Amino acid sequence: MNSVKRLFLVLLAAILCSGSIVGCASTEENAEAGDTTPTAAAEETEAETEEIDPFADFDYNGQSFRVYTSANNASATLVSSNFLIEGPEELTGEAAGDAALERNAAVSEMLNINMEFTQVNFGYDGVQNDVRTYIMAGADSYDLIINDLYGLTGLTVEGMFYSADRGEYFDFTQPYWYGDFMKDIAFKEGDTFMMAGDFIIDTLRTGHCLVYNKNLYTDLYGNGDELYEIVLNGEWTMDKMIEVVGGAYLDLDGNGQKNVGDMLGFAVFQDWGPCIPFLITNGAQYVTRGEDGYPVIAMNNERTILMCDKIYDLWNNQGTGALSLWHDDQTGLLNQFSAGNILIIGYQQLGSLESDALRSSEYEIGIIPYPKLDELQENYITSAHDTSEIGLIPVTMPETNISFVSACLEVLSRESHKNVLPLYYENSLKVKYTRDNQSAQMIDIIHDGLGNSFALAWHQPINTFLQSLIHSAAMTKDSFASKYATTEKVLNKTLEKLIENYNSNNHG
Repeated sequence: MNSVKRLFLVLLAAILCSGSIVGCASTEENAEAGDTTPTAAAEETEAETEEIDPFADFDYNGQSFRVYTSANNASATLVSSNFLIEGPEELTGEAAGDAALERNAAVSEMLNINMEFTQVNFGYDGVQNDVRTYIMAGADSYDLIINDLYGLTGLTVEGMFYSADRGEYFDFTQPYWYGDFMKDIAFKEGDTFMMAGDFIIDTLRTGHCLVYNKNLYTDLYGNGDELYEIVLNGEWTMDKMIEVVGGAYLDLDGNGQKNVGDMLGFAVFQDWGPCIPFLITNGAQYVTRGEDGYPVIAMNNERTILMCDKIYDLWNNQGTGALSLWHDDQTGLLNQFSAGNILIIGYQQLGSLESDALRSSEYEIGIIPYPKLDELQENYITSAHDTSEIGLIPVTMPETNISFVSACLEVLSRESHKNVLPLYYENSLKVKYTRDNQSAQMIDIIHDGLGNSFALAWHQPINTFLQSLIHSAAMTKDSFASKYATTEKVLNKTLEKLIENYNSNNHG
């Protein structure tokens, strides 16, 4: 961190701790966003911490809390979450980002620490090598690494991170930790290496959603809000989506061929990336847990077969435009959506709602969750993306620092829940970046549905089973059972080796 920014944070923290800003600093900013009332969760947490703060007397004598964080944008519509982790260089007038900067200053003052951030700009396919090289060299530059799930998951097998369970001040039962998500992505039940929460917030921002053109839906079906009602009634299923998508196709140029410029019910820029949310949100069970807590492959079942069939039917629906039209161009897809030629687009995430590409649309935009497989599925499930960022503690850091890291992260997460999340989730996502009241309900459904994430985290280490097996069957309508039979031995062998290495490197 440069000296100017450090001086700024110290001065800001002094003001915050004087009490002159804590109660009212963001009132004007909140008012502009349309809401000045803190959430109930934030009020409860604030009341609890006012009664007794277990960290009130902590003093780390200016020790540096060193964070490796990502600055690369995840997609055409999703910027890095670093603006909610490190915050901006200085106050910008954007309430959530400014609150992150203020939080860091307040926590730095409270614990007497110096927060240092190192930004890196690696894609999901580059961060693994960078972190592995760093740790293998025995370097001690970071206390916390925040980066892509896809790249870092496999490194937990290699014993490159401390178990967060050793951090005496962590309380993962608190609402500012995404406990269910963390349990889902753990390789061994009961272990916590990968962390996510209101400070390491990317999991929330990468929650997938579908975006639709309400004006076009009104033209086609009579009521732009009808999809909201279908979702709330629990009737938004794969069959319903296929029906809606199929009824939206129009051959606008009259050439008898489906091409760019025709009216489409559903469009994606390629077949793999946009298919990922469907592979998670349909609720298929890919693994169970053995008595030892390790995963057992359990994907060969009727629900997985049905899911593959439904995805095939959607991708090959007359109203869907996929690989042959869009190739690998997200920007082209968004341009066609903005032009009013597409009813529903996939691959969007909650954080995408911040993007100019969606906010500048002249059409009314609706936000809905991904569909259930069928009405037997109890709840809507939301997929984070496989590049969702998680936090890990590198083993090259002195072991005595684990207690320090746990205190820093626990307080940062708690203060994020009180002072940053309400501004981002309640004000920005639900008010500033949406255009109707029902969108707030949809965002809650999407947020509350995050889950079924083991396959998201581990499909690459376990022989890319989502892509090479399940996705392949869904795209070709080859028999899933037959494809599984040819790969079962390899999958189980790969999993056995992962378990052996994981156990040896982390529990040996």
